[in-house]
Amino acid sequence: MKRIFALFLSLAVLFSCLAVTAGAMFDPTPVYQVQAQSAYIVNTDTNIIVYDKDSQKQVPAGGLTKYMTIALVMSNYADQLDNTFTMPFAISDYVYNTNNADMRSNETFTYREAMYAMLTRNANEAAMGLAYALSGGDLAGWVSQMNTLSQRIGTTGSTWTDACGIDSGNVTCAVDMYLILRYLMSFDAFREISSAPTFTMPAKEKHAKSFVLVSQNAALSKSSGGKYYRSAMQGGLCDVMAYKNDNGDQSYVSWANKDGATYIFCVMQSPDTCDDFGYANRRPALCETVKLMDWVFDSFSIQAALDTDLTLAEIPVKYSSDTSSLQLYPADSMMTLLPSTGDGSVTQKYFHLPDYAAAPIHQGDVIGTVELKLAGETIGVVDLIAGQDVRQNVLLFTVSKVQDFFHSLYLKVVIVMSLLALAIYGLWWLLNVWHGRRPTKKIHRR
Repeated sequence: MKRIFALFLSLAVLFSCLAVTAGAMFDPTPVYQVQAQSAYIVNTDTNIIVYDKDSQKQVPAGGLTKYMTIALVMSNYADQLDNTFTMPFAISDYVYNTNNADMRSNETFTYREAMYAMLTRNANEAAMGLAYALSGGDLAGWVSQMNTLSQRIGTTGSTWTDACGIDSGNVTCAVDMYLILRYLMSFDAFREISSAPTFTMPAKEKHAKSFVLVSQNAALSKSSGGKYYRSAMQGGLCDVMAYKNDNGDQSYVSWANKDGATYIFCVMQSPDTCDDFGYANRRPALCETVKLMDWVFDSFSIQAALDTDLTLAEIPVKYSSDTSSLQLYPADSMMTLLPSTGDGSVTQKYFHLPDYAAAPIHQGDVIGTVELKLAGETIGVVDLIAGQDVRQNVLLFTVSKVQDFFHSLYLKVVIVMSLLALAIYGLWWLLNVWHGRRPTKKIHRR
């Protein structure tokens, strides 16, 4: 029951965040030309899609498949991460030469340690071993659960065929990876593990001493990350080990936070040529990610789109002798994503107001709304409220209602019906008079 509750709670949080996602509004081209086949950047505080390039284009998932395996683990075992399992020998052939965390068969690990291995080293043995243990050896059943959960999260372009991503049948797209990562970010344990630049694996049955796993997410490490390092980076995963990729195309799915603003970056299939940092271990997708990260944090910030102390609109008032107009103020300042060099004035405002406001009116009454757009996309709708109390003048109200009555359709219908009835009565009366004046024929008897 706990597992089911945790799953539905996480999904509820996710869907509430996605309910008002706005369309993409910005283009980094003047600053950086994105070379990835597809990309998707979203500000999670406002749900504004900052950048979208073919985000539904299906691409190989590779090691990103581990995000889905971790999602299934977190959905069902988030409160049991310190439970242990034994690495099975059965998966050794499948992960041969991709056991990136050196987790050997018959060694004992906690679920948490396996997650560290997956998120720091993209360790295939960690994903397959944990899936094998938790499914009781039914890996096909585990994959089926991955696909079911993926669909519940909202993915439409993803198919999962194993637990780690070795199989080429694992496919996904940028927008699906955004949905999966956002779901994972609802788990505190995932956020903590994913943000670790290193993890010390304790000594095991076949490891006499502890050993350190260094995250392949070089952007996390100030000491060894070099040009990739960004203090805003919170965690991320590549589809391959950076130095084991043969064809040069890489994908990277990560998230970053700076000055209270959080973004998810999904950069898919970046060519090797876009990494110009000059290191032997090339990380093209991470290179593009950190460049896009720089663009986002340099260009945008969370600001107030409206000033609640300034009049935003004014409409006529009826039935009052105090004032002929009513000033309206925004009920909320609406913190949203705006260009750092601008302010709320860069937004376009579309008012939805009645023709007039009828007294009595109380300060704070909702009179209408204002819709805010940026670059043609709606970023929010805010209530407009009355700025002051307005009393009703009874005489003006009465006179107006009398006038309304005399101009009402009801009165017109009554008058027409009355005239029609009078006309019918008059016709009936005339007919009776005419029949009454006709001479009566006399009957003669013989």
